[in-house]
Amino acid sequence: MASAVGIGSSTIRPFKISVTDEQLVALRQKLALTSFPDEVDRDQPEEWSMGAPLGDIKRLTQYWKDSFDWRSAERELNETLPQFVTTVPVSGFGELDIHFVYKQSKTQRKRKAIPLLFLHGWPGSFIEVKKVLPLLTEVGEGDEDLPVFDVVAPSLPNFGFSEGPAKKGFGLAQYAESMHAVMMALGYPNYVVQGGDWGSFIARAMGTLYPNHVKAIHLNFIAITPPYPWRNPLLFLRTLFTFPFSRDQKLKIAVTQNYIGEGNGYAKQQDTRPQTLGYSLSDSPVGLLAWIYDKLHTWTDSYPWTDDEILQWVSIYAFSRAGPAASLRIYYESMHPLKSDPANLSRDEVISRPLPSSVKVAMANFPKEILQFPTSWIQAAGNVVRETDYDKGGHFAAWEVPELLVQDVKAFLAKSGAGYGAVSGQDGY
Repeated sequence: MASAVGIGSSTIRPFKISVTDEQLVALRQKLALTSFPDEVDRDQPEEWSMGAPLGDIKRLTQYWKDSFDWRSAERELNETLPQFVTTVPVSGFGELDIHFVYKQSKTQRKRKAIPLLFLHGWPGSFIEVKKVLPLLTEVGEGDEDLPVFDVVAPSLPNFGFSEGPAKKGFGLAQYAESMHAVMMALGYPNYVVQGGDWGSFIARAMGTLYPNHVKAIHLNFIAITPPYPWRNPLLFLRTLFTFPFSRDQKLKIAVTQNYIGEGNGYAKQQDTRPQTLGYSLSDSPVGLLAWIYDKLHTWTDSYPWTDDEILQWVSIYAFSRAGPAASLRIYYESMHPLKSDPANLSRDEVISRPLPSSVKVAMANFPKEILQFPTSWIQAAGNVVRETDYDKGGHFAAWEVPELLVQDVKAFLAKSGAGYGAVSGQDGY
């Protein structure tokens, strides 16, 4: 790590990923000692109905052990992603070191670029910003009328190279507080947030807790409570008038039903017994690989993952500061918030509580997303001023279809967009 430099209102320390040789040796030793399970005959060699195919995991394990070049991957991340660490206070948890990617727009404009906080989820990490970073911070030829951004992409606490809290109770309110503190440390009192997966939950928590600072939110994933009449009678009545749903709206509901019935077993475990699962993910790199690879394959829209991409994603978990088990705790903590602090938010409270009307919301829908809802239900999230359906892409939109995601973010905040002017004086023009 380099010496400290001053940025914003706090001391920000430049950061370089530097996994030790001892960690690499230990990883290869564990990979060499792997015992694989058997599997039943498959109808097709690449069938996924019971989970990750044995052939895939054996191939990836051998490549990880014998050929995958972490040093090259590490060097590439350090060269392409400007990284920093700052220490932020979190109420009740002291101070935490937060690792983040930070790149300011170099485009010469009369007005400032828009500060954008990019939030990842599980099993993603800060690496998800890699493909969208140059697209967000630069203006292409003919795109002079579109906004540009100063991008901040943290490792969430318990993920990547950020510190993990040492005690129970670090829930959505605390994730929101720590992310807001990073933006304040960088000198951005007003900003927009982009989020998928857990980044979506945290973005909405931030909009609820810091509406004077979070001016707009762009989501590529959303969870919504159905419009039960006792919870949202107005939306329930409005929904009655939209029946029957169109074919596209019915297909969205079917996707969500399939996820609830067949696709959320991992979440049930992580919601309820993350520590028990954590032993396997921490001790067995192949267990970690299979657990994450299952989602990389299943949640994407036929994305052609390379072995190097997969192992780079998984290695970030294997070498993370708090360890791979720590990343599971957000599931439990969001389901079991400590009630000793009334500011704590449960997952259900975040998804059922409309955002303040001052926070403009945009929603980008990708066809292979794991949760999908009718437009009328999404409106319940708050002041949803833009919703767009795309014909390709899945859960990891920033990695799968970076151009489409950036296109949607820019259209939302462009002069002709519904979110234009959300950040006063910093509209990117």
